[in-house]
Amino acid sequence: MRMPATKTITVALAATACLMTTVPAAGEQRAREQGVEQAGDPNTAPKIEAGIDHVSCIGGKNEIRIRIDGLEKSVGLMTADLYRNDPDGFLKRTGRIAQVRFAAKAPQTAFCMRTAAPGDYAIAVYHDENANKTFDKKAFGLPAEPYGISNNPIIRFGPPSVDEALFNVTAEGADVRIKLRN
Repeated sequence: MRMPATKTITVALAATACLMTTVPAAGEQRAREQGVEQAGDPNTAPKIEAGIDHVSCIGGKNEIRIRIDGLEKSVGLMTADLYRNDPDGFLKRTGRIAQVRFAAKAPQTAFCMRTAAPGDYAIAVYHDENANKTFDKKAFGLPAEPYGISNNPIIRFGPPSVDEALFNVTAEGADVRIKLRN
């Protein structure tokens, strides 16, 4: 027996509505996989940073969600170095505890890094435009490539102190926004 066209459409719409209400959104699915309970009240629900859809972002513990603004070209690599709260090691290769490199995407590149434990950290980034994996410099050691530091401190005649760049990472993570300087 053949079903009338209006009944077929009604059944199809009902099935679609049922699917739409039972399939969780990507953020909800990610939260469930990590054992994070989503509450009905948005003021009490855990916050998962919206808008960072990058392979490096998994929503895990101690995750630092980084947004870098001010990229003029989608060429080369964006390099980020993570430092502890250590004045002697800040901005030095020996003081770096982690480094990541991802493709640069103008006007904003976003990705994530993780720390071993909650605490105070600082990040330095640079846009490696020629992808030679080196922070190129001009005469007198001045940067030849765009760079930035967490908290966007004012830079006058030398590098900022680690205190100016520190941010706190909790078990829920941290959000860091850095503006590149040329």
